[in-house]
Amino acid sequence: MSSYSEGYAKINWTPLPPMQRRRSVSHARSDFPTPMLTRDFSEPVQSMADGKFYGSKAALARSHRADHNPHGQDFIELGNEPEPEFREYVPDAKQSRDTVAKAIHDFDNGWRPDVVSLDE
Repeated sequence: MSSYSEGYAKINWTPLPPMQRRRSVSHARSDFPTPMLTRDFSEPVQSMADGKFYGSKAALARSHRADHNPHGQDFIELGNEPEPEFREYVPDAKQSRDTVAKAIHDFDNGWRPDVVSLDE
């Protein structure tokens, strides 16, 4: 406990001087005087529902709804469906007992699996 008290006594408890905040200057990514824009697609994408080309993801998704395509039915975008709910595997005790009992019965009656040689 004395070493703790000695170390605590050596701490300088005077207030710290105020910190100077440096302002960060954002540097331009290029010489163009416009902000950087990100488009949904690099080129128009054809909808499989109506065959038209779309440049935005929202318009493409709208074409998959029943009220916006000539087929009158909803289409699912693959990869956007929800993940199935995870269910932990629960072993069936009766099936396990039956499998073991059958294996013991086969062994007692002289059945043996064929020996496979790697030389053949």
